[in-house]
Amino acid sequence: MPAWAHAVLLEHEPAANATLAAAPSEVRLRFDEVVTPVLVRVLDASGKPVTGPGAVSAIDTTLHIALPKTLPPGSYIVTYRVISADSHPVGGSFVFAIGSAAADASLASRLTGGGNSALWGIVMTALRASFYLAFLIAAGGGLFLGLVDRDGAAQDDRHLIRIAAIIAAGLIACSLGVEGTAAADLPVSGLLDASAWQIGITSTLGTSALITFLGLAILMFGAAARVRHARALMIGGAVIGAIGFAATGHVATALPHGVSTPVLVLHVLCAAFWIGALPPLARRLWQLPPAASASLVGRFSHYAVAAVILLILAGLVMAAIQLRTPSALLETDYGRRLTAKLVLVFGLLLLAAANKLWLTPRLARHDMSAAITLRRSIFLELTLVIGIVIATAAMGETPPPRALAEAMPMDHDMTMGEADQAPTGFSVATMAANRTAIIAVTPAQAGPNHLAITLINSDGTVMVSREVSAWLSNPALGIEAAQYKATPTAPGKYALAAPLPVAGTWTVEIDALVSDFEKAIFVTEIPIR
Repeated sequence: MPAWAHAVLLEHEPAANATLAAAPSEVRLRFDEVVTPVLVRVLDASGKPVTGPGAVSAIDTTLHIALPKTLPPGSYIVTYRVISADSHPVGGSFVFAIGSAAADASLASRLTGGGNSALWGIVMTALRASFYLAFLIAAGGGLFLGLVDRDGAAQDDRHLIRIAAIIAAGLIACSLGVEGTAAADLPVSGLLDASAWQIGITSTLGTSALITFLGLAILMFGAAARVRHARALMIGGAVIGAIGFAATGHVATALPHGVSTPVLVLHVLCAAFWIGALPPLARRLWQLPPAASASLVGRFSHYAVAAVILLILAGLVMAAIQLRTPSALLETDYGRRLTAKLVLVFGLLLLAAANKLWLTPRLARHDMSAAITLRRSIFLELTLVIGIVIATAAMGETPPPRALAEAMPMDHDMTMGEADQAPTGFSVATMAANRTAIIAVTPAQAGPNHLAITLINSDGTVMVSREVSAWLSNPALGIEAAQYKATPTAPGKYALAAPLPVAGTWTVEIDALVSDFEKAIFVTEIPIR
């Protein structure tokens, strides 16, 4: 069975655990989006590859793996690792057999990754947060000089823009190597492997980096001293750099693209103006007399109010696309991280409102203490900004509810035709310790029900457990938890039958024994009609 991550494997031929009378000419893997192959192989029962270089070709959303003309009878493992359109690695495996013997499904459970996904997840989050902050300072500083502080002696600000742009470019360049190394599940030494960098460059992150590099280069050129049309260059560079954000990530793969792409670019630009303007604004408040400070703050406030309104509206649209339901804010890992970000943003809005309604009028009356208080407020805002940037970067490592929902409608071992005939029910995905459990309940009506459980590691590989059990309860009706043992049906897949005699919201706790010292516990709710 293939493992789920951010792209979804819709179907594959041969089917999992199929026994074929004769060897097929190829293996086909069809995803829900275009993917970049990293490592796609067919192995025999001993783990020896039976496919060589050049065997894999990609046509639209389908990967074709050419097989040798004659394969001897036996079991074979198809293992794949690809990069999805949102730049996240996706991996999985399944088994088929040739000849009269049944496929040995246990072979797939013997394939284990290098165990580096947790490390690379932390590294990518740190790199992403640092890049976001550097880009916001560079782009926001350029927008501030281009729109607000047009006549100021801003050489120090221009220098800060150039430094931040250089740092942002360096960080996104490093991200390409880390992206490729993480996708191939290599250790730290993999950063010295040219093939890992090639993987990162050919992914959607490579496209994003190229656009962002162009925007940063224009921004730096505009920030140079005595350049004609400097303001237009800085504004244009910021816009082009923001467009690079739309080439990869969760929003880049969200439909409809005609809405998600421009909304994301607008969101980035507004955030850059609001956040990136704070350092030069604080510096200018140290230098200018009260009258000039009040004039500068007034011009900034004029643009900032519009930027904040557009920022909130764009954020609401993106949240609606990714979450789909308000309850996902608290019920999913992605939603909880978004909630933490929103709390910090709310604090930032309160400070901005205080500056606008209280401090700015005092500054207009040439109150010197107001300038000191405003500088302190700006430094507090920058502290909150760092927390917001970290929360945003952490969300990039977590699949949004939209992606989870797209993975749920189809059992991965079904073909498209079989899925159309599948009985109706309810599916939900829940996360614990960066692992995912997808629970499908059929028919999700009062009476006997069937639970199909799919367990997935954080790196997209199947999660094989020694023992899986489900505790079902209905606290609202006073029904205490009852335990049901699950039976393995394939690597990472388990099933059980359980009576759910009354309608209502049932609590499901899945206990998966990973080892003698570790148990993964997933808790969610399912509605029974």
